[in-house]
Amino acid sequence: MESLTMRTIGETKGGGRLGRRTVAPLGAAALFTLGIGVSTLPIGASAQSASNSRLTLQSGSYAGKALVSKDAFGKPCADVEAASKARVSNPNVFEHIVSVQNRCLKPLKLRFCYFGSDRCTDLDLPGLKRKDLVLGVYPGLKTFRYSWTEIR
Repeated sequence: MESLTMRTIGETKGGGRLGRRTVAPLGAAALFTLGIGVSTLPIGASAQSASNSRLTLQSGSYAGKALVSKDAFGKPCADVEAASKARVSNPNVFEHIVSVQNRCLKPLKLRFCYFGSDRCTDLDLPGLKRKDLVLGVYPGLKTFRYSWTEIR
């Protein structure tokens, strides 16, 4: 994955400098997709590297061989994403967050578990809605694995 480089551009008018702003020439679409957006920095501020981010996206989940509801195009109704977020008060404590979007009109009932564990949380998701679920909070555990099933 290529790193996001930040560049400072100076604007001039009539030979005088109006100000500076920082833009992200590459990767801006990825930032907007994640809902982070491109931010401007004041003069002299430096951009943080991606490794210092408080949000760590997790890899895909394991749905197993269980039957899941599908939309008209044959894709699963539940679009599942997960992230680990460091707390502001203590950066060594992480919230494990699962975000689910229902792409279908019918409501879904889903069960999310830590992988290989019986520690589970049920989620009722109305049609065409999105919900976030905190699966757990752990100190020092930045990455996590989870599985989910649809309860019929």
